[in-house]
Amino acid sequence: MVIDAAIALDPDTLTLQAVADRLGADRKAVSYYVSGREELLELVTAQALAAELEHLRIPEGSWQEAVRVYARGVRRVLLREASLSLLIDRLPGAGVLVPADALLARLLDAGFDEDRASHALTLITRVVFSNAKDILFAARFARHPTVTEVQRILAELPDDRLPHLRRVSARQWSLDGTRPPSDTPSPGDAQESTFELELEFIVAGLERLRARSTGAANSAARRPAN
Repeated sequence: MVIDAAIALDPDTLTLQAVADRLGADRKAVSYYVSGREELLELVTAQALAAELEHLRIPEGSWQEAVRVYARGVRRVLLREASLSLLIDRLPGAGVLVPADALLARLLDAGFDEDRASHALTLITRVVFSNAKDILFAARFARHPTVTEVQRILAELPDDRLPHLRRVSARQWSLDGTRPPSDTPSPGDAQESTFELELEFIVAGLERLRARSTGAANSAARRPAN
């Protein structure tokens, strides 16, 4: 009941007293179950994301497509639950693990051993969460804090210092809200393109790792016994 009441409230102004008022109960009754606002927000986040992600269906067949569907689906939910997603600092609940377990099954079926499949899942999830948080931070604060710091440092240096970083940074307008060059896509398209490129880097790396592992296994199988 406490979590259900909290979910119905605005996360930015969520307090134990607000939950108590919604339930028509005393604040002490709510604090009996929840220690404070931070724990309450964690519980709300866990419930909201778990409810969304436990129904994410990971396709069978192509493990590459399974990776893409998992990554895009988790990212989509994080961006939709914007206020809650920024609060995440640990894996929120068993419901989130349902699609993760399905992706692991696809990777294991494709021939990845348990260590590589586990590392792949961790990497994919980390990239997805990082990408989503970058977008949410940029949307909340007008520009991402890291972009602000990079721009500040570059502005303090002579114009001929770090030329390659200057050139690349000038095109990262999608995170800091500055006007894009005329040959670049809209901010939304740029964010999607960046994420899709990161995703393809992961898939290509996993394909190479799998091919190398398969080649080593085949070579070992062909090696004559002593």
